[in-house]
Amino acid sequence: MMIPRFKSAIDGAAARLREIVLARDPGVFLGSEESLQAALGVSRATIRQAARLLEREGLLRVRRGINGGYFGARPDIETIEKAVGTYLELLNVEADDLIRMASVLWVEAIRKAASVRSPAMRGLAEQFRQRVLALPIDTSFHDVAELEQDFRTALFNLIGSRYIELIFQINMAFAHRRFPTVPADRDGTPEHAAFLGDWRNAKLMELAAIADGDQELGGIAARHLRNVWHRRIWGDDRQVAA
Repeated sequence: MMIPRFKSAIDGAAARLREIVLARDPGVFLGSEESLQAALGVSRATIRQAARLLEREGLLRVRRGINGGYFGARPDIETIEKAVGTYLELLNVEADDLIRMASVLWVEAIRKAASVRSPAMRGLAEQFRQRVLALPIDTSFHDVAELEQDFRTALFNLIGSRYIELIFQINMAFAHRRFPTVPADRDGTPEHAAFLGDWRNAKLMELAAIADGDQELGGIAARHLRNVWHRRIWGDDRQVAA
């Protein structure tokens, strides 16, 4: 077994402390600063630096005082979204990159959903088919977006693709952060009515593909739906690549 080589004593202490954290449940008391310092065989300065690294990762909570010490934790999606969003903002990420990435991820999510072919997945498709059909012809953009969010949450819970979900959510959160203005002022216009018709048809095709277990149709429907969505949000004809 190869022993990993670390850049510094701090990196090594952080790696060992990370192993301790991940081996225990969140919130569990890991020990005092002194006990962990002794267990890892490092100096007080090193253990404190390592603890700061894990705190930034969302894996550690340090409490000061008489009842203080080190406690394990887990990062939440909001913490990850904020950290990655800040980095992406520093990179000056373009809108086109956001569109392409979100669309590729969504197409793969729908294809995977179509491959599941379970009663639960068919039930999900039928549930949202009924919701789509029940929407009035003058549905607002907000209501459509809310339905889509509900569908994404339910879909990701069923397909179990936590990695795709995480990257998709980070991408969407950054898009909302970078481009917060939603063109809701076009509700009630002929343009919005055309969007609703196109969106409804594309969504029903996407749901039918999931219900029938048709991955190819699912990919086609998902790309078409994303193109319809982009035209409504961005006001142009950017296309999702096949």
